Amino acid sequence: MAGLNVIIVTDEDGSNQSNTSIPEPLESIHPGVSSLLNKIGLSGAEFAASRALYSGVYSAGNYSPLGEDSSGIWKGMHINRHVFNDQLVQQTRNQGVGFMFNEKVEDFILEKAGSMQQQTGNKIIGIKTSSTELFAKYIIDASGKKGIAGKKLNFKRRFFSPPLACWTGVSEYDETFPFDPNASHFIPGKNGWTWLAPQPPSYCTWTRLSVVNEKSLLPPDELKDYPIVGKIHFANMRWRLFRPVCSEGIILCGDAAGILDPAAGQGIFNALLSGITAANTIIKCIQEPGLASFHLALYDDWFAGQFEAKVKRLKQYYKDHVINI
Repeated sequence: MAGLNVIIVTDEDGSNQSNTSIPEPLESIHPGVSSLLNKIGLSGAEFAASRALYSGVYSAGNYSPLGEDSSGIWKGMHINRHVFNDQLVQQTRNQGVGFMFNEKVEDFILEKAGSMQQQTGNKIIGIKTSSTELFAKYIIDASGKKGIAGKKLNFKRRFFSPPLACWTGVSEYDETFPFDPNASHFIPGKNGWTWLAPQPPSYCTWTRLSVVNEKSLLPPDELKDYPIVGKIHFANMRWRLFRPVCSEGIILCGDAAGILDPAAGQGIFNALLSGITAANTIIKCIQEPGLASFHLALYDDWFAGQFEAKVKRLKQYYKDHVINI
């Protein structure tokens, strides 16, 4: 990438995690993801991971198509995230990017000076992992909901919503399934919502969100008579943003910088877009070291601005659907 040496450090073990006969919850992605994957040379990962397609969303009884152009109707995908991640790792390694697996980031290394190793600033120059120390001109934190850098560097967090409980699972359906299996379904409720992502011919991923922080882990009423397959997963989806999202030597992207609940849509799209923007920012910082602070400030302003714009749109969306969040 721009003549730079890049290494990805992860606590994953690098093995293929997608070989399972038990259906896993699928993630819904927007068609725009394909354009970003093409941009960074990782095209096809989404198709390998796709388990079902959808051309629109039913919301409160109204159908909204994703769109169309001269090539035809746009279709989103319900993807297996493990397969998607495996594809990204494989293709990235094929591009010559190094990986360090089974490594947990324990801390960050700050710039030091003098024989007494007195701290002279807060520039990040490396990381301490479970087995070694690595030094770098810049670090990108793409640790997702773990938010490793923001937590360990004590960045402040801004909250934009009350606590939100989110849980997801898979149910097996039959011919009595009362929903269009070729579309996604957003079902609003008084204090939350349900998202249905059918996987014909017999499975449906469901996701529920509630402002009441109760881990009931129950499927939606619409699927209560269908058996649950596999595990139910729980997450804290309170809207939150680290401030700042970058500092000298480090940039946060995706969920590691800011989190919105799944109703915001385009989660993977935004992770890719912010990752690309972070990488381009680093290239500019290295090429123009005298303007590094300026470029970092631009990234921080861009990420915070687009995050807060989505908060505004999401609040209006919930208001329109009479969801009390």
